[in-house]
Amino acid sequence: MRQYKKNAILFPFLLFFKEQRLPIRLKILIVTPRIPFPPFRGDKLKIFNICRILIRKNDVKILTFISKTSEEKDLSELRTNDIDAEAIPLHKLKSLINLLRSFVSKEPLQVSYYYSKKMRKRIYELTSEQKYDVVYFHLINTAQYFDAVANPETLKVNDFTDATSLYLTRYLEFLKNPFRKIVFNLELQRVLEYEKITQKFDTLFVCSNVDKEFLLKRNIHNNIQILLNGIDLDSFQYEKVEPQKWRIIFSGNMSYFPNIDAVKYFVKEIFPMVLAKVPEAKFYVVGQQPPKEILELQKNNIIVTGFVKDIRKEYLSSEVNVAPIRFGSGTLNKIIESLVLGIPTIATNTSINGFPNELKKYVLTADTPKEFAKTIVKVLEDKSIINSFRREAMQNITQMLSWEKIVLDFENYLFDRMSKK
Repeated sequence: MRQYKKNAILFPFLLFFKEQRLPIRLKILIVTPRIPFPPFRGDKLKIFNICRILIRKNDVKILTFISKTSEEKDLSELRTNDIDAEAIPLHKLKSLINLLRSFVSKEPLQVSYYYSKKMRKRIYELTSEQKYDVVYFHLINTAQYFDAVANPETLKVNDFTDATSLYLTRYLEFLKNPFRKIVFNLELQRVLEYEKITQKFDTLFVCSNVDKEFLLKRNIHNNIQILLNGIDLDSFQYEKVEPQKWRIIFSGNMSYFPNIDAVKYFVKEIFPMVLAKVPEAKFYVVGQQPPKEILELQKNNIIVTGFVKDIRKEYLSSEVNVAPIRFGSGTLNKIIESLVLGIPTIATNTSINGFPNELKKYVLTADTPKEFAKTIVKVLEDKSIINSFRREAMQNITQMLSWEKIVLDFENYLFDRMSKK
């Protein structure tokens, strides 16, 4: 009798999955251009967190590229996190030859760089041998492999994360080098044409409404969904720490040009005005791969740390986080991370354009050097400015941007989309 009651309760759900031919566990293949480990930069961070949560209830495999022997360790580390990962060799010499190919193919350089017959063949083999419910192509670089999926019933989605064309459009406004301007303008024209490839996919994902609206106006795809950038709440738990007096932090991948530009802009145009009011202030540039032009900015009150293992401690040790980004697209992890830790953040409006409206109010904005410096000094001298809404900001970001919530919404979308396919 108990078994009958149990079956009677489960029957409607089992019947639904049977009628829709949907598996209770999804079988997902993720194709991404770079090994998502260590998860210290935006694109790697996103795939790593999506995957670590998806594998709790689904069968997931990552297919990626490996370009050098040292990355074998990263691949092994990924596997120790119970993630099934396989890498296709794509050495840098081959990628450079691929760039020459782009002059004939007229594809964007960033797409040609990741051209690989071996990758195409492996996707076809995997999707022929096993019935994948979803193939998730990460970034514009992997869109070229859409036709390698063997099963026509498989749901194919592409996650641009950012609208590359929007990023390049903004980037060109700040470029001064004539040669670089010619090269990047050519790349923009190719990207604008190439983005139409997304029409081969069932769904296109981006991380913000700004990117979505930009692409919708160009009729790139009629089904563009938001897949937000999130925060790993286990790694970014708040801890009451006494910050270093007058410490200002900027964080980010320092090989990324918008970050390089932001640091130089801050040091040359904003920081001198801060020092005029607060001579003891120190500016910390925290992030991997700082180029020579950033390292040369170091002084007694400007510290370039390079890579750090625990970025959380760097935020908690600071009194103010700054994001003087002047161009780019998407949403910035540096702002999400600092706010969830309760660190006051001052940013340009460009930095937060991609944020949900509910969260923008927690960021202090300034778009001129004078406004930026004035706001920093105000926060350094009067902590009550930020303390009034710090707890509310931390709570709302936790609720809206936890990776658990984002991936659950993503998973539900995939189930719903498959039922309509």
